[in-house]
Amino acid sequence: MSIFQIALIMGLVTAFGNILGSVLAVLRYRPSHSFTAAALGFSGGFVLAAALLEMVPESMGRGASMPAFVALGYLLVFLLEQSFNVHLHRLPDEHNTSLIHAATGLASLIAFNTHDFIDGLAIGSAMVTETRLGVVVSLAVLFHEIPAGFVIAAIMREAGWSCSAAILAGVSLGLITILGIALPFWAGEISPFLTDALLAVAAGTFIYLGATLLVPLSEAGKSRWITLLVLLGFAVFFLTSWFVKLFLTGC
Repeated sequence: MSIFQIALIMGLVTAFGNILGSVLAVLRYRPSHSFTAAALGFSGGFVLAAALLEMVPESMGRGASMPAFVALGYLLVFLLEQSFNVHLHRLPDEHNTSLIHAATGLASLIAFNTHDFIDGLAIGSAMVTETRLGVVVSLAVLFHEIPAGFVIAAIMREAGWSCSAAILAGVSLGLITILGIALPFWAGEISPFLTDALLAVAAGTFIYLGATLLVPLSEAGKSRWITLLVLLGFAVFFLTSWFVKLFLTGC
């Protein structure tokens, strides 16, 4: 079996994780208001943790221009919201049952795809360097894929997209990861500045989605459990990241 075939198999495994998470998020055809608020709270905590614990610190060490790209990512989603004149932080009424605008769902999808594309590049680059290292990195990425699939599907559903579209969002994360894995095999070398800039932009986007959108929206559920669910989302990312680092150190 060739190195590329091994990399492809690992990519398919991570894609399955994304799809499984998305399916879990859409099992309820018409989720209750409290369930929706809980899902958004968990999603907000998870997204914020990804940005603050991993993406921003990683970006800051990659060049003096990276803070500007983080700000650009934040502003891109903010300007998108303003362009559509969307009032996001209010309870739904009988004429508007969605807490999130469809355009915001699309922005979230782009941000998550950017993040998973960079994950794929990491796997592919490691696999080209050494097969064992590539497998280790693939397993590390897999830790996040089921929660990531759940989060993007929950956001897409609340943005008014159908169950099929929400699951396809999870599928897209898997496909973009596979593309990222394959690219180093095809291109040989990817511009480090480009990947650094993409990571920083995705970090800024995640900060907006978590702090400005998802967590405030989850508070519309007016439940004492929302705070715990936001913390749970944060903890899930933190613990999976900690286990990944422990695993990599052991290898």
